[in-house]
Amino acid sequence: MNKKLFIEFFGTYFLVLIIGLTSGNPLAVGFGLVVLVYCGAHISGAHYNPAVTLAMLIQKEISVVDSFKYFFSQILGSTLAALSIYLMKSNMQVQPVLGDSIYPIFFSEIIFTFLLVFVILNVATHPNLKGNSFYGLAIGLTVMAGIFSVGPISGAVFNPAVSLGPSIVDAITSDGVSHYFAWYYVVFPFIGSILAVFGFKLLLSNS
Repeated sequence: MNKKLFIEFFGTYFLVLIIGLTSGNPLAVGFGLVVLVYCGAHISGAHYNPAVTLAMLIQKEISVVDSFKYFFSQILGSTLAALSIYLMKSNMQVQPVLGDSIYPIFFSEIIFTFLLVFVILNVATHPNLKGNSFYGLAIGLTVMAGIFSVGPISGAVFNPAVSLGPSIVDAITSDGVSHYFAWYYVVFPFIGSILAVFGFKLLLSNS
């Protein structure tokens, strides 16, 4: 495993571990992500999220081959984190707050993944902000704001890896409900990511 893939594995592992052990506490997750982004951005870009990797692929910041390697490292990190949580306390459950309609969940995950990816593209790739020192805070605080805002609606995942790891552990242990909702957290964040790329391209074209 090269150093970029190790960092993607390492960062996703600890991100999911923090989410699972704190039950998605916004402060813990937000500031934990700040630390992890500063730890790994200079090596791998600190994606820790397939939705971010997809955006970077569309933006040609990463190759197709490397993007699939990143996806694998992120999902592996998430799976081992979910397994660690299972061994420490119980299965990590990733699920929305169920109501009469899927549409609030759909919209919450799309719009806040859009915000997250749009912020990342701006602070990490915009030519006017190259070399800034605040990118980690911007990314972590965006996730924190998202959890505070829509955690009671969608679970505030914004990251397919966060759902896929626990879903795999559900399959291994024949326990838990995360796997029933995994498609929510793959499809909706990817849609948000793609929309963020279009928004960023529009921003650049008008600058």
